[in-house]
Formats: sequence, C-alpha cells, structure tokens
Amino acid sequence: MVNPIPQRDMLLAPDQSAPQQGVNVDFKRIFFRALKFWYLIMISVAICITLAFLKNRYAVRIYPVSASIIIKETEDASQGKMIYNNPLVKNYRNYLNELYLLRSYPLIERTIDDLDFETTFYKEGNFLTSEMYRSMPLTTRVIKEKSAGTSFTFKILNEAEFEVSRRTDDEAIKDIQKFHFGDTVKYGGAQVIFQVTDLAVLNNYKGIEYIFSYTPPAALAPSYIGKVGASWAEEGAGVMNLGTNGPIPQKEIDFLNGLITQYQQYDLEKKNLAATLTIDFISSQLKDIKDSLRHAEIAVERFKDKNVLTDLSSEATRLYQRVEALEVQKTDLLVRESYFNYLNQYMSKESNLDLVVLPSSVGIPDGVLTGFVTEMINIQSSLRRNVGQEKDSNPLVVAAQKRLRELKEGIREAVRSQRDLDGIRMKFLNDGIRQIEKQMATLPSSERQYIQIERDYALLENLYVFLLQKRAEAAISKASTSTDILILNPPMQSGGAITPRTQQNYMLALFIGFAFPLGIFVLVEMFNTRVQSKEDIERVTTIPFIGGIGHKRLDSNLEVMSKPKSAIAESFRALRSNLNYFMGGRTDGVFLITSSISGEGKTFTTINLASVLAFSGKKTLIIGGDMRKPKIFGDFELENKIGLSSYLAGIASFEQTVQHTKFDNLDIVSGGPVPPNPSELLLTPAFREFIEKAKKIYPYIIIDSPPMALVTDAFTLADFVDHTLFLVRQNYTPKSLLKTAQDFYASGKLRNISLIFNDIYRSGPGYGYGYGYGYGYGYNYGYGYGSYGVGQSRKSKNGYGYYTEN
Repeated sequence: MVNPIPQRDMLLAPDQSAPQQGVNVDFKRIFFRALKFWYLIMISVAICITLAFLKNRYAVRIYPVSASIIIKETEDASQGKMIYNNPLVKNYRNYLNELYLLRSYPLIERTIDDLDFETTFYKEGNFLTSEMYRSMPLTTRVIKEKSAGTSFTFKILNEAEFEVSRRTDDEAIKDIQKFHFGDTVKYGGAQVIFQVTDLAVLNNYKGIEYIFSYTPPAALAPSYIGKVGASWAEEGAGVMNLGTNGPIPQKEIDFLNGLITQYQQYDLEKKNLAATLTIDFISSQLKDIKDSLRHAEIAVERFKDKNVLTDLSSEATRLYQRVEALEVQKTDLLVRESYFNYLNQYMSKESNLDLVVLPSSVGIPDGVLTGFVTEMINIQSSLRRNVGQEKDSNPLVVAAQKRLRELKEGIREAVRSQRDLDGIRMKFLNDGIRQIEKQMATLPSSERQYIQIERDYALLENLYVFLLQKRAEAAISKASTSTDILILNPPMQSGGAITPRTQQNYMLALFIGFAFPLGIFVLVEMFNTRVQSKEDIERVTTIPFIGGIGHKRLDSNLEVMSKPKSAIAESFRALRSNLNYFMGGRTDGVFLITSSISGEGKTFTTINLASVLAFSGKKTLIIGGDMRKPKIFGDFELENKIGLSSYLAGIASFEQTVQHTKFDNLDIVSGGPVPPNPSELLLTPAFREFIEKAKKIYPYIIIDSPPMALVTDAFTLADFVDHTLFLVRQNYTPKSLLKTAQDFYASGKLRNISLIFNDIYRSGPGYGYGYGYGYGYGYNYGYGYGSYGVGQSRKSKNGYGYYTEN
C-alpha cells in the first residue's frame, strides 16, 4: 500500500517540522485487534459471569429493615404538671442529642441483653453457614456472663441428652462430652443451661451438628452501633427514621422493636428520675422529723395531763398566733438550709452527679441555681454515654469535665448567696420571735409553758406537712408521666435483598469481562515501542512516504526474480513508479538504501528493487556499500574476492570489481575484502571517480549501505546519490530511532529522502494495509501494497484508491 504522494511543489520544499510528540494510542488498531482476538474476550466475559453467578448464588443475602418513631413535644396540659404547676414534670429535650442517644453504647447493650442475642446456633452447609434464629426447640441461659465468649459443636442425641465438642484447625473433632438437658454445661470457659421447649419437634433436629456461640453483649454492641441508622425525617420534624440490615429480617425487626422499647424505657426513667430522687430525699427528711414530732406530741399530752388549762386568755392567744406565723416562715428556711447541706455534700462526690435533687423540687425558686444544677445533670448524663472512649484523649470529654468543675464552683457560689439572704430573713424572724417572747413573759407561767410546747409542736407539724405535700406532688408527677416516644411505623422489612446486588454484579462482571482484555490491548499498544503501521510513521516523522513492501515468503532474497507475478513483485514495481515520480520523470538515477539498524531488510530491498529496474530494460548496478559486512554477493552465488574496497584501495580496476549476474541487465559490485578503514575509503576521491564511471555505463545504480544509527557511512554515501530510500520494518524498527531520522531530516543532514514500510506481515484494519492484489496468477498473498503509478495499464485498485502499474 502506498501513501498518496505530495504535489510537486511540496517535494521541492517539504515541511520538515516534526509532528507533535506524546503518548500515541491507535484506538482503531486496538478495536480491530479486539475483533481478531474475540475469543479471548469471550473467555474473559465467561469467567467473570461465572464468578458473578457464584457470588450471587452463595453470598449471604442482606435485607433492610426500617421503622419510624415520633418524639412528642413536652408536654400536654392533661398530665400531672397542671397540679401545683409542678416543675418536676417540666422536661427539656435537646433534639440534637436524640440521634446519638438512640445509638449509645449502654442502650444498644441493654437491648442485646434483653433479646438474648448473645447466644446463637449456626448450621454449617457445604458453602454457607446459616444462623438458626428462633428455630431451635431450645432455650439457653448463660450463667457465667463474664466469659470472653466461646463456641463449640452441639448435637442433640435424644430427648434427654446432647453432646458438645470442639473442632481443631484440621477439622478433627475432640473433647466430646455428654450432658442432660437442664444440666449446667461447663465447657469452653462458659457455663450454659440448655432447656427443651418443644419435644414434638425435637426429633427433627437429632443427629445434626450445630455450632453454639456465646458472645457477651459488650462485644456485640459495637457491630450493632455501626449498622443502626437514625435520621430525622426532615428538618424541624419530630419524626425519626430508624434502619438496620442483616441476613435474617425477623431478627433485625426484633432488634428494632427492642431498641425502641429500651428507648421508651430510658425516656421514662429520665423523666421520672427527678421525681424519684425528690421522693427519696423527702422521705429521708420525714423519717428524722417524724421522731421529733412524736416527742412533741408526747410533751403536749403530758402537759395537759398535769395542768388543768381549759383555754388560753385572749392576750396569750394573740401572741401565740403571731409567733406561729413567724415559725411557719422559719420552717421554709430550715428546709432550704437542709437542701443546701445536702447539695454541698453531694457535689463533693466525683461520680453520679446526675442523681442530684433539683432545687425546684423542694420549693427553692432560684433560677440561677436550678439552671446550674440542671446543666450539671445533663453533662454528667452525656459523660455516662461515652462508654469505651479514652477520657484523656477525647477533647469533648475533657471539655465536659472542665465545664463540670466550673458548674460546681458556680453552684457553691449560688448556695453562699442564697444562704446570705436566708440568714438575713432568719435574723428578722428570730428578732420578731424574741419581741413576742418578751411580751409573753408577762403571762402566767402555765400559759407560757403551754405556748412553748405548742410552738415546738406546730413548727415540726408544719415542716412535716410541708414535706408531705412536696412528696405527694412528686409522686403524682411520677405516676402521671408517660413516654414521649411513640411508634409511627413499626419495624418491617423495607425491600428485597440489598446484597448481593444480582443485576449490578452481572453488569459489573460483563464490564470487567470486556474491560480486562481491552485494557491489556491498550497497555500493549501504549508500551509497544515498535512501528506497527503507516499511521505510526506519520505520527513520528514528516519524511515523505513512498510505499510499502510485504513479508517475504521465500528463503532467498530473489523474490522478484523467482516469482515475478507475486504481490511483492508488484509492490516493487509500484515502488519503481514512485521513484520515477520523485525523480521528476528521469530515466536514470543513483539511489541509496539505508535504515536505522541492521535487520530491516536493506539487502532484500536493494536486490528486488534492482531486479524490477532491470526488468524495465535498463542496465542496473548494485553496489555493496557495506564494506564491514559484505553479503549481497551470496544471493547471486558470486564471490567477494574483489570488490569496492579493492577499487578504493587501488588494487583493482573498475572492470575487475564489476560482476555479472545470471539475470539480464543486472550487475553487482560487492563490498570486497573487509578493509581496516571503510569510512575513510569512502571519503577518498576514488569513490567519486568510481561513481562517475558507473553512471556512464548504468542508468540505475543502487547502493546498499550500513545502518546510519551504527556508523556514519550512510551520510557519506548520501552525498553521491540522487535519492535516499529509508527502510522502516514493521514491528521491528523502534519509534525512537525513527524520531532520530526525523531529526536528521529536519536539520538538513538527509535530503531527497523517502520512507519505505518493509516486511508488512500484519495487514488489515488498524494497520493500513487490508487489500491484496488479485491478479489471478496464484501468488495473491493478501497484502495491500499500492502506489502512484505512471502509465497504469492494469486497473487494480489498492487500499487507498490508487492504481498500480503493470
């Protein structure tokens, strides 16, 4: 196949600028290579589809389960907060914390423990091990809960017995022990009791080996925390969506139900905590006051038994009522002082700060103090949820602890301020009581004693009634409290299996099946440093392209002489026509055949080009310009005793160096004996004289030269020729050396040069040569070689739309 020849004016001033270089990938060639090796792609696709089928068939299927809950606003007026406007039921909820609270370690661990997820039976199959969730007719109870976890083989023998064993790494069964149902099994570091729940179906499980596994809830909790999802339905809404997934949908449904139940229970416990603590605190105070009140009652009874006093005078009654009013106010201050002492003692502890009684619970309306105590409770509750976290390294925990210290100091300061105010009030009340006592000193002795006893009794009674009232309020608020967590959508399976994704796996397998071999083809193309096609040549160099020559099928280089009607012979005839065009129609000329490295077919091209020139009736001379490795004479069965080196050395005449071949119009001058200085011989005037003598006799002279990348002889010979033919061999010539030739061409070191694409054995789409010559002579090799022709007498069209010469 021949590249279209540029116009004549372009030949006179060719564009010698080098094309842009870079990573060149011929996708067309990759595409047709893929078509050629389609069976490799099909094998790759088949392997990938098979792997996808096995994955879809034997992979554990994971199913999604979802639920939604609603968290109500706090709190409607129908509940206990309407009674006395009790602050115990005023619960502030930070909705930003609920997502973290629901996935907290203690809540998840309590859920797992409540559902008995720590004990599991598994059944081994040929490829899969499946969990027997709630299907075994047995119940288990682990006694030794501090065990780090264990597993062993479990087999039911009959209605009363079973055996346990363990397997070694080589699948050998050992340490077999028999037990009765109901016995305490001490095996593998755990103590477990197995009980039969359904004797009717027990026989269906006899003789089958199962794997019993116990994992502590603390070890299971992290895995469930990782897979439980919680998110608000939308911004500003009180609806929370929950989700999880697992191989057994019913187990995941049970888990979400249990988690919601534990969440509701936690909500109730949190709301009732203040009331419970208040009840406990007031009860402890009542216990002490009750004894004192009992003594006061006894004192009143004794006084009345010893003194006959039917009624107090009006003055005594007036003074008693005044002092009683002051004593009632004093009662409130005594309760406050008792709470302040309790609060200071409680803060001296380093833990359980979230169990303190709120000031509002005992009637202390100070908003600052209540705010400090409430914040301290919330921070302590948050720290309790940070289980398993390193407190020294977690910046949030460190900041919370710092805030706790600040709050403690703030609470102590608030208590001091309240005590100062209470001291002023207490002094005022005591001063008032002393004034009344002075007036009471004028009363009779019996009346004074009676009033004093009644004062003590009334003080304790008022204090006792006050605390009873507060305890009743706390009990009412606790009894009327309900959870704010309501189930909106119960847990249920929310679709089919999410893994394995069957269609996606097949599509991915199909993609990989195609992409893997194609990727290999692309890598082969990217890392192939050899010239593959005419397009590769055009990407690297701007040297004119004159034609292509196919892969020879004979051992001899005399391809044209042996099979003059072959496709290769026609390609050399096309090359002859193109040379005439390059020479401007001249019927003579001196041509140099060269290449980058050895092995690119210089000798083969020289012999066959000279053969077609000799066929045209013109005398043709082949000169073996490679005096280092002379070999062209061997194809013609001639000798190398006298040659070009002999003439240049002055030991032989021109006529003595010329040898006649057995073919008409074709003579050769071999390289001759190898001289010690071939390059220097070519620089002597004798070589120019030799060429001039040859031109007088031979219209066509073809010089076979050494590779220009190895020696400089080709550059010397190029000064004596009319045109240079540079050979590029398919899948042999490195692209880097072709770039070197481009540099020589661009710099002007090589002029009047054209490229021949030689030894084309890969033809077809992607290589630029896909059409053969069908001349009907029995030598159609399938190569698409063509050229511009001169005087075409045969209408044989090549792959580029140009006709070849007969």
